[in-house]
Amino acid sequence: MRPILAVLLALLVSGCVVTEQDLAIQRKVMELQRRVDTSDRALQELTSDQAGSARERLETLARNQADFQAGLDGLRVDVQSLQGNSDDLVRGRDEVRQEMLLLRDDLMLQLADLDQRLARLERGEAPIAVSPGGGVPAPAVTAVPVTSANSAPAVTPTPVAETPAGLYERALKVLREDQRFAEGRELMISFLKRYPEDPLAINAAYWVGEAYYAEKNYEKAILQFEDVIQKYGDHPKVAAALLKQGLAFDTLGDRASARLLLQRTVERFPASQEAKKAAGILKEWGN
Repeated sequence: MRPILAVLLALLVSGCVVTEQDLAIQRKVMELQRRVDTSDRALQELTSDQAGSARERLETLARNQADFQAGLDGLRVDVQSLQGNSDDLVRGRDEVRQEMLLLRDDLMLQLADLDQRLARLERGEAPIAVSPGGGVPAPAVTAVPVTSANSAPAVTPTPVAETPAGLYERALKVLREDQRFAEGRELMISFLKRYPEDPLAINAAYWVGEAYYAEKNYEKAILQFEDVIQKYGDHPKVAAALLKQGLAFDTLGDRASARLLLQRTVERFPASQEAKKAAGILKEWGN
């Protein structure tokens, strides 16, 4: 307004006549100035509102992102927990399977023993007795009738010689068919003491380990299989000892040692049946 008043004052001083048209122009100028000032204020308010809204949106986005990250971290923890539970379930399944297999072996052993006792009772025979300490039963005898003029016939026991092969086959039958593992193990140990240089000695040593394994005495089984591995080098029976030693370690919960022994079985005896079994187990374990 001041510039306009100054112009009007100047015109009056100068003696110029202010016409109605000049006043109308001045009013239009003043209206335009007012509109410009209003527009500037509105623009400033709008800019301020937009800046505040933008900051608010950014803060909201930041909070949402933080919440999302927290949720993602929670999901990651849940996934790890589920993975751990899954591993526990797999180990539990393997343990249950092993227990079921061992229970089956025990039941088969008991059934075989009952069947044998029943068969002997039906034939009117006395059960086979094991000598004290689980040693070798006394040698079989044959009855030879002896007669005299004044006495009834008498029976004279005559020992029957048993060859190394006969003793081994008897022990193997007790283990595999009759499944009397303690008795069969002691027979195999007796064979090793009496015939340590016999070609069947390695088989006898291996079956001692198998008997311990069947009795769930896995520590002794591992030691016995190790004795076979150390004494007999590249003998084919060593492949079976390596495989069974690995399975014993796995039953005891030492999967790392078991895996190493199964891999050694495959490497040392690649053409053997034991190597094929070991490779199949390793594949199942994810190796």
